[in-house]
Amino acid sequence: MRYFVPDIRLPEESSASIERLGGIPFGLATADWPLCAECGKSQSLLAQLAHHPDRLDLGRNGRILFVFQCSHDPGMCDTWSATSGANACLVVEPENLTGIQTPLPADTPPLDNAVVIAGWVARDDSVTDAEAMAFYSDEKFLELGENVWRKVTNGTKLGSVPSWVQSPDEAPKGWRFIGQLDSGYSFLSMPDAPCPWVKPDPEAWEGRAAYADGPNFGGGIAYLFLTEGDPKPEVRMFWQCG
Repeated sequence: MRYFVPDIRLPEESSASIERLGGIPFGLATADWPLCAECGKSQSLLAQLAHHPDRLDLGRNGRILFVFQCSHDPGMCDTWSATSGANACLVVEPENLTGIQTPLPADTPPLDNAVVIAGWVARDDSVTDAEAMAFYSDEKFLELGENVWRKVTNGTKLGSVPSWVQSPDEAPKGWRFIGQLDSGYSFLSMPDAPCPWVKPDPEAWEGRAAYADGPNFGGGIAYLFLTEGDPKPEVRMFWQCG
């Protein structure tokens, strides 16, 4: 199956790049910045991703998906859960985007390392359509075996099937998998300037040149699922760790 991996770069000052991981959102209205349902504080941006008919179909050109989770007291709020309210996925219409960087809330949510997405690289993991259907059932997934599991990247991507850390049965029934976020960042090329939190990858895992710490998923992976909604789709996030 085809999937897409982000070509990430360090942001330039006052970067207006729409697609990004970590840092501060661009274009989100201040009133739309989500609060954690458990502690009441402002959540932290994980990802900002644009509609694309092939890699991320949000149903309309110009729509942006913003993904957040609470990072104020790691481990205290149930950020791993799709229904706790300690994370949030917002699909925002183009008319509601501000065109400027969103001011940081007064309670200054902790910020993950910030990168912008300069483009996307298409890859194929050779998972067949028949195999893909088995990725959403514990019983059928186990029957596939490691030869199939190993085809699937555990890095950040859009498309294909999840790289499960734990149970496939945690996937919301009737929702469609659209992508996953790794707890680390993979740079396909070295940054132009030195950065203290970016490290070269001598093993060149999946062709990357460097890596860095990303969001707090307990060292695991966050999964994004979409369902068609009226008037726009809904997205849920949950994460698993070993």
